[in-house]
Amino acid sequence: MVKKKLGYLFLMVVPFLLGCSIYWNSPRTVEVELKPVVVEEPVEEKEFNYEEYIKNLRIQYNNQDIVAILQFPNLFEEVVVQTDNNDYYLNHTKTREVLEAGATFLDYRTNLFTSKKLLIYSHSDPWDQLPFTNLKKYNKKDFFNANPYIYLIDSNGKHTYEVFSSYIENKDFDYVNVENFGGLTYKQHLEKLRKKSFVYKKIELTEESKVLVLQTCSFDERASGNSKYQILVAKEIEEESDK
Repeated sequence: MVKKKLGYLFLMVVPFLLGCSIYWNSPRTVEVELKPVVVEEPVEEKEFNYEEYIKNLRIQYNNQDIVAILQFPNLFEEVVVQTDNNDYYLNHTKTREVLEAGATFLDYRTNLFTSKKLLIYSHSDPWDQLPFTNLKKYNKKDFFNANPYIYLIDSNGKHTYEVFSSYIENKDFDYVNVENFGGLTYKQHLEKLRKKSFVYKKIELTEESKVLVLQTCSFDERASGNSKYQILVAKEIEEESDK
């Protein structure tokens, strides 16, 4: 939320010291020139136009599939794209170039504005060169606790998410489900994801909680198998209102 600053007008009262000199008992007057006080009008901040921001990104990268920006403070910032499948951006960049590194993309089954659960995918690598490789840092308690918030910027605004689970998955992939949770309620499903975390996080989860699930490849030797993924789960939190 953007807070509006109030301008304060200060009137400077300037005291003038009038000195009198007496020469042979004759008074002498001192003339003082009064200058007008110039008061500048306060400049009102304009609200940030998020819709225009996303439009400009689409123009900049020549891609109408751009839907958001994902921000990890002090780590990285990534453009998020979405198309009608989860295959194209596995090997195409945000500028639609063919490249094995692919892009960061939103699951085609989810709606950025109406879905309670959003899933975002991106590649990582064993040489720590791709941005999503940084997600593994959340498996350590100190980093997890020191970096609790991530941000998703779309045409409606900037949304704050609080990380509550970080783990490696190699066999139970129900975190990608957006409707059917294997007999569990939505809340139970979220609690299941929370309990898998390497670091315990106390957080309130409900049937209405909006969450963001991030997936990337894992090269951690603690998990076996060729198909293993680093998972990060975060809950959208209420924005503080303007006061």
